[in-house]
Amino acid sequence: MKNYILLYDGDHLEQKYWSLFIKEEFPEYEQFWQKYVVPLTNRPDDIHFKNDAELSHIGKNDHDICIAQLHYTILRHLVRAYEIRQIEPVDLDQFVECLVRLSAATDAADELIERMTFPANYDPWSEKDGEKARRAWREKNTELKYLRDYRNKLVHGRVSPSVLIKGTFDRYRVPKFEKVNDYIDWRKVTTERVGKGGRVRKDFDSPNNLMEKAWKDVLSYFEKNWKKIYDN
Repeated sequence: MKNYILLYDGDHLEQKYWSLFIKEEFPEYEQFWQKYVVPLTNRPDDIHFKNDAELSHIGKNDHDICIAQLHYTILRHLVRAYEIRQIEPVDLDQFVECLVRLSAATDAADELIERMTFPANYDPWSEKDGEKARRAWREKNTELKYLRDYRNKLVHGRVSPSVLIKGTFDRYRVPKFEKVNDYIDWRKVTTERVGKGGRVRKDFDSPNNLMEKAWKDVLSYFEKNWKKIYDN
C-alpha cells in the first residue's frame, strides 16, 4: 500500500492545517490516520469510507469507522480553536467558543481512547455508550478536568465577569482557570482593587493567555495518549 501522507493525501483541512499546527504540535495525528483511518477508505480512488462488505474483507467493522469519525471530529474542533487563537485580542464570545471547542476535542478524544482500549464494551453507534466511555476514561484520567470545569461554568452557569482595561487597545481580562469560582458573585470584581497589586489584577488574565494554556495542554495530552495507543 502507498505510504499516504496528510500533506498530499488528507482532505482539504488535513492538508491545510498540517503545516499550520499538526506537523509540529500534533504529529501523532498523522501516524494514527495512516494506521487506523487510511485502510478504511477507498484511496487512491477517493477518501470516503468503504462499505460493510469491503470492510469485512479487510477485517474491519463498525468499531473502526467509529474510531475514524471521532479522530476527524477532534481535528474539526482543533481547527476552529486554532483560527480563534489567531485573533488578537479576542472578544469574550470568541474566547468562550475557543474553550468550548477545545473541551469538545477532549470529549471526542477520551471517548476514542476508551473505545479503543475496550472495544467490546461500547456500541459504535450509541451516543449513550459514547458518554459512558468518556466517563469511564475520566474516572482514571483527570488531567484536563480544569478545562472542562471552566467550559461548564461558561456554558451552563452564569456569564463569567470580566474587566475592561483601557490601553492602546481595549482589552478584557477574565478569571483564571483556578479562580473562576471565586467570582460567581460579580460584585467581588467591583469591590476589589482592579489596579496594580489588586486581587482582581492577580486573579484575572487575558482570554488569549488562557486560550494558549488550554491549547498547549490539550495538544500535549493528545500526543501523550496517542503514543500510548501504539504501545498497547
